[in-house]
Amino acid sequence: MASFLISLFHTKKKPKNQPDPADPLFFVGTWQFKDHRNRQHQLEIGPDLKLLIDGKDMSAKVSLLTRYELSYVDKYGYKLEIRGNEARPIKFYDESENYTYDLQSANGGENAD
Repeated sequence: MASFLISLFHTKKKPKNQPDPADPLFFVGTWQFKDHRNRQHQLEIGPDLKLLIDGKDMSAKVSLLTRYELSYVDKYGYKLEIRGNEARPIKFYDESENYTYDLQSANGGENAD
């Protein structure tokens, strides 16, 4: 009985402000964006979080994964970020160009708000 009472008081409690867990599959899919020169590009994220742009493997490593942000560092050391809202990824940031692009679904043509 005493060990039960001791374990009751010493159980680890979940922190109150713990963020919702990140779901890597939230970012998986194929997206389109137009660059600042108005050229259309395709961004694809595989189930293993492999990043392809225009079919080319970016050889980028995941550096951060949160509920609404997936960050990579490419082979040159530049940051590539995909940011989402509650529904889907909506922005793509390329540090090498210091530019953020709106993402649209490649299969449904949804516009980013």
